[in-house]
Amino acid sequence: MTTDTGLAEWLYSMLEAHPDLRTSRSAEAEAKRLPKMAKMVIHEDGMPIGYAELRRVGRAIELATVVVDPAHRGRGHCHTLVQSGWERWRQDPILHGRSVMPEVDLSKVMSGGGVEEINVVRGPLISFTRDAAMAAALVAGGFELIPRSRRWSRLWLWRSDVASLPLRIQLMLAIDRILRTIGMLFRKPSKLTHYAKHARDYRLFIRHVESAEVPPPRITLLRRESEKAEGVAADVVKHFSAAGFTMAQNNDEAGEHIAWDEGE
Repeated sequence: MTTDTGLAEWLYSMLEAHPDLRTSRSAEAEAKRLPKMAKMVIHEDGMPIGYAELRRVGRAIELATVVVDPAHRGRGHCHTLVQSGWERWRQDPILHGRSVMPEVDLSKVMSGGGVEEINVVRGPLISFTRDAAMAAALVAGGFELIPRSRRWSRLWLWRSDVASLPLRIQLMLAIDRILRTIGMLFRKPSKLTHYAKHARDYRLFIRHVESAEVPPPRITLLRRESEKAEGVAADVVKHFSAAGFTMAQNNDEAGEHIAWDEGE
């Protein structure tokens, strides 16, 4: 069994086991899809135990399908996936649809100004989740929980967090979700009931363009601990204050495991 085949079969089993994850036709379909995806994979003893994808949605990049094997949870792997997603988002121009070659202003070069560094990041890094553990990993990774509020684009009729995104990104997200819903209708209709039930539970987290070069608070905390710093600085603590935002909600659903996911 090849590494790609093993990853495809493992990922398909995760997608089938957890209703919050996206739908898939088969392990063979995943094997064909994987080489085309910008992804992060964690292996242990040669076996995949964690996975996440990065997908372009308009100018935004969505951190999606974040899942860790149940046998390996509680060991910080989700934090690793979130941090890897941040690093890929800020460093990979292809992910943003840009050229890997630097943008050159010939007039500046001829006048001795040199070649300007390419600005990699074009849009925000976003993620949706309804799971407290995933929320904690996102906040620790420097994401901001977006509050829901009434906005003009919704005619002030209901509170929305997605409405805080630029209109083009909202439109691309809507198209993406409609296409996924159609696919779900043909591949696994039972998931439609699940998503309809929990649609309002998913929350939006954003890593803004302006914070692209800011290390995640968790990294800052670990560095300070490694230097034997006393206590934790207030600027680090505040980033963890939103981590338990879904805890009460999850307690109401005792016994139901919620997968770490993109929150479609």
